[in-house]
Amino acid sequence: MLSTSTKQYRREKFFGLFRRVDYFDLLGLVIVLSASIGLGYWSKPLGASWLFKGQHNFFTGLPLLGIFATISAVGSILSTRFIAKQKDLGNTISWMNVILAGFVDFLNGNVGAVLTYPISMLTNWLPTKTWAKHSQVGHIRTVYLILMVTASVLFSFGINALAFQFSGWGLDAMYWFSSITFALAFAADVLNIFRIKEQWYLWSFYNVANLGKAIIQGNIANVGKYSYYIINSLVAIITWTFKRERKEATQ
Repeated sequence: MLSTSTKQYRREKFFGLFRRVDYFDLLGLVIVLSASIGLGYWSKPLGASWLFKGQHNFFTGLPLLGIFATISAVGSILSTRFIAKQKDLGNTISWMNVILAGFVDFLNGNVGAVLTYPISMLTNWLPTKTWAKHSQVGHIRTVYLILMVTASVLFSFGINALAFQFSGWGLDAMYWFSSITFALAFAADVLNIFRIKEQWYLWSFYNVANLGKAIIQGNIANVGKYSYYIINSLVAIITWTFKRERKEATQ
């Protein structure tokens, strides 16, 4: 049986999640849930995915695709908002949610997810180990940022081409959107490992590109989510920049 102190710790950690939620967080949750429930996306069955297309049985008729996508959108809202507020809990939620998000993205047509999402899970997990060492907001020079993004773009388009060609899917619009979004996310995730503020510039472009991908996929929950994220990334740029400048002013 669990000791009283262990039970108390777990209870405080669970309810601590709700104490960290503010009105802007709740706005994101309302947008995602309203879009998903109001437009009926939550009820999207597995049979609507390319993998189970044409199959008609009890399992494929379950609304698992829509439910998983909605849960993933909620997890993404919480993780991104907590990271924007520099709460390490966001990193923990993030790498766990990557597993579910990858499954949903794959079923929605991103066959490159089998190669890209395991990498994303690693880059989202690493900050849970490094943020304690990088307690202050960092900065990267523009030239290094350009080199990093260039390398990320080449890597992303290469690994996605491998996955899409191998699957026989072809290099269609989904390939281009998936490659662009993964390149931006990969570079931003690497910067987040070291708590670098320039990641939010990349997330801004990422959110716009992912909004386009969500529209192509018909993923209504993500349409609402990434519209909200565009605003969130701009807010994060301001707050992270302000915190770094305040730190420099006190040195």
